[in-house]
Amino acid sequence: MRKSFILTLSSFIATAMTAKTEVTMYDLHGKPAGHNSCIPTVNSDDDEIMIKSDSTIYNVDIIIRDQFGNIMHHSTQNIGPMETTISLPNYGDGAEKTTIDIYYDRKRLSGYFDE
Repeated sequence: MRKSFILTLSSFIATAMTAKTEVTMYDLHGKPAGHNSCIPTVNSDDDEIMIKSDSTIYNVDIIIRDQFGNIMHHSTQNIGPMETTISLPNYGDGAEKTTIDIYYDRKRLSGYFDE
């Protein structure tokens, strides 16, 4: 009984941890952006996108597009160590988030959602 409970709990924890997926960001030249204090990390969990950075980056332009190239979200925000969450509404038209573009300073980063 106890072994069954532990296996069930382990399965639940593994499922909960895998629900959040990291989006690999690429620079203008199609190379992975790498990780340093100036590169934000992007995670996706269903209709929520979480963005954070080791240090604060001001005036970050964020654009999220669907599979048809239509803009689903566009905002300018400050990104820092505290996670910034963007919630996307479900329009019911079958549109799904496909790409994210992040512009700041003189950088342009792009990433693709694996959903």
